[in-house]
Amino acid sequence: MSGKRDFSRVYEEGVKYVGRLFVLYLYPGDDLARAVVASRKVGGAVTRNRAKRLLREAIRSRIEYEPRTVAEIKRREWPAAATGEGLWFVAVARRRIIGAKLQNVVAELDQLLCRPPAPAPDES
Repeated sequence: MSGKRDFSRVYEEGVKYVGRLFVLYLYPGDDLARAVVASRKVGGAVTRNRAKRLLREAIRSRIEYEPRTVAEIKRREWPAAATGEGLWFVAVARRRIIGAKLQNVVAELDQLLCRPPAPAPDES
């Protein structure tokens, strides 16, 4: 996952999980890739960097260090694409992450990955 087209694909075709502290997008990719995003709405540069560090560490501890997690997510969300090790993650920080501790971010990630994703908006 490196270009704008890859991000667009994750946002449009992927699965979206909405949490209090961040929004998580998942998409079955060719490899295991993650991206963390914090816009200026979150705060200044120091605040945004802290938010991104928290998200990176939460994803690392719960997903990258536990290979079974990727297989379980793919099997649940995309049964036809369950083969392979690839999964793309995009975590978008929300303003509420400012005062959060790592254990809060990890707990929310666990909660989001255990429940069904948010419904896709109607395209009527």
